[in-house]
Amino acid sequence: MKTAPRANYITNLSLTETSGGWSGFNAAIHSSLARHFALNYVGPVAPPPDFVAKVRSKLWRLSGRRGSFQFFSERRLHRIAHQVERLADRDVAMDFFHGCTPWVSFAPRVPYACYVDVCFATYVAVYHGQTRLDPADLRRIEAMEAAWLRGAVRVFFSSSWALEEAARAYDLDRGTLRVAGLGGHIPIPAADAYAGGREFLFIALDFVGKGGPVCVDAFKRVQRQIPEARLRILGEEPPELVLALPGVSYEGRLEKTVPAELQRLQAVLASAFALVHPTIKDATPQVIIEAQYHGCPVIAPASFGIPEMVVDGETGCLTAAPPTACDVAERMLWLCEHPEEYSRLRVASRAGALERFTWEQVGDRIAAELAPLIA
Repeated sequence: MKTAPRANYITNLSLTETSGGWSGFNAAIHSSLARHFALNYVGPVAPPPDFVAKVRSKLWRLSGRRGSFQFFSERRLHRIAHQVERLADRDVAMDFFHGCTPWVSFAPRVPYACYVDVCFATYVAVYHGQTRLDPADLRRIEAMEAAWLRGAVRVFFSSSWALEEAARAYDLDRGTLRVAGLGGHIPIPAADAYAGGREFLFIALDFVGKGGPVCVDAFKRVQRQIPEARLRILGEEPPELVLALPGVSYEGRLEKTVPAELQRLQAVLASAFALVHPTIKDATPQVIIEAQYHGCPVIAPASFGIPEMVVDGETGCLTAAPPTACDVAERMLWLCEHPEEYSRLRVASRAGALERFTWEQVGDRIAAELAPLIA
């Protein structure tokens, strides 16, 4: 029997953190790669924040200057590199990294690859905005990341959008860049169990950043024409004014690591008429795939990596970006008023997710690329 190649799996997250988002990516990628490689888990590599850099950045802000991105200060990056050097197994064929920015001060002694949701430059542009941060400090981190990525034998991205953003920001050679895709971090149901109803669903840990106000405004417009419509909200608790609206219910923040809460989440997804995700800060939202596993169509903007996950009119509905309440409400009403097309969307949504978006497929794609390089 052929022995699986040995590789370090280096991450700043614990494999027990699986509630979703980047932590869900981490656990799922490790599990999928373990089918192909003998992995040595190195992590969580997460030294405490650099207190000196944090204080200095705060003082700069108080004085009217732009702050630094102290989470990736030079001192903390060196601490990360030292910890990886101490914990990693040197008798391996490859180092595989979850993400890229934390590792830019570490120089691997073997061929290395990584899986990336977005590069640092894209992350800052989407989630922070460069006006609040010192441009020189951002350039420092970006230059280190660009050099580190150029040294990798393969860089795997969750989407073509993320790949193109990184290639453009860092002038990377596309010959080493690949799209590995992503999956949902939830058990895949055996079938679509939707039994009817007009329950719209909004799931987000960042109510404003993921478009909660737009979703609520759109729902109010829909409810004027369809009084039986309902909106269920999961994740961050919305403002009291939202909770007081008729037809709106808050289901709490359900943790996938808690079996009872995972079952509740699955039941909510199974009964949902559509997931409304009018996000303005995102990359490749995992919640879209998890809804699609249940046959639940998604309404989302044609931005970030979303158009690669939702085919407008075939597996869901795309709006212009940034999404407006008027556009979102129009799609919500269209789904309600076209039952035959809606039924077709449910079938296609689930089929598309199962065909393209599972972590087993991601692991297979990555292994097919890496195996010849470390044979």
